Amino acid sequence: MTTPSGSPTDDNVPLPEITAADLAAQPTGQLLAHAMTLIIRRIGTVPLEERPEVVRALDDVRAALFGYWVLHYHGSNAITGFCQEMPHRVVDADFFTLLDQSLDRMGDDDLLALVRDWRAELDRATAEVERQERETGTAAQGWDWERTARLLALLDAETMRGLDARYRAIGPASLDRVSGYIREHADAVFTVVK
Repeated sequence: MTTPSGSPTDDNVPLPEITAADLAAQPTGQLLAHAMTLIIRRIGTVPLEERPEVVRALDDVRAALFGYWVLHYHGSNAITGFCQEMPHRVVDADFFTLLDQSLDRMGDDDLLALVRDWRAELDRATAEVERQERETGTAAQGWDWERTARLLALLDAETMRGLDARYRAIGPASLDRVSGYIREHADAVFTVVK
């Protein structure tokens, strides 16, 4: 739960401070990391099973930044790298819902289109995993690491290379949009001081 100022009410942790000059001049990557400090710290203090609730409790601005941050932080090796580093997220519908909402709120149409194309490739591979399971009579009750590994192995290499190239090409403009979004909504993530 958050107060109108955006600070958490459960522990009254103040928002990170930033000077108006730093807000205007800080490089994009640093500004995004600075904006995320409180959220990441808060998520790191709760058990894994409680983290989704912390994310659901974020206000719209911080939820948008968090969704973007997860992809940006774990996507340093583009979409293929994200799949390798965060396989549990590629089968997490809640993650894609958050990411869609994040990119929509920030007006990042290019990255949103890429994420939807990525999701279409994941859906195609998922359908293939399910088809194989039906044929072999080995349908799983739910997702597990082995099934996720099979899904990732079925991703089309050419499609993934194309997604990676697009991700790298639109990355700088996407980060610029995030900077603009942070500056526009600075009071939701920072205490701006003189």
